Amino acid sequence: MELLKLRKIKPKVKKSGFEDIFFIIVVLFAVTIFLLVLSKSWGEIKTPLDEGLSESMPAGSGFNITENLNKVTSTTVLFDKLIPFLLIGLLGFVLIGASAYLQHPILAFVGIIVLGVAILLGVVYANVYHQLSASDEFAVTTASFPISDIFMKYLPIWIVIAFIGIVSATIWLRSTGGGSTI
Repeated sequence: MELLKLRKIKPKVKKSGFEDIFFIIVVLFAVTIFLLVLSKSWGEIKTPLDEGLSESMPAGSGFNITENLNKVTSTTVLFDKLIPFLLIGLLGFVLIGASAYLQHPILAFVGIIVLGVAILLGVVYANVYHQLSASDEFAVTTASFPISDIFMKYLPIWIVIAFIGIVSATIWLRSTGGGSTI
């Protein structure tokens, strides 16, 4: 009879923590660089594409290719306005699982070390973005993305703000006021 009883095994779930700040940095950097390159590439192929498609369309088709391509151009610039929402979503993702930390006081020192490395990585990524966006090839394109430029220019400061938010939420969740009993 005991052989028929199945033991329920709970899978181990990785809880988020301080190291997930690196995830935020890498995703934010990758998205801003991708948007910069996408906008630059689209700007270069838009005119030849417009000319080629306009010549291949039959006369009197009533389809305005230039208007549609201009809509695509405005859409690529629209992604810049979504960067703050991306950052908020990433922070929310990290905060959901951040309650696993600060169970032991030594983790505060680990958190400080991780913060230092994250700031260093943020400075490197901010410098790489600045050098790329300030180059002659991307200078005009960068002007179309003011929000991304602000986020990447001040990336180390955003990292500190995110880290303070994660630690504050974790402490609040661990207190009796946060609703956690762990």
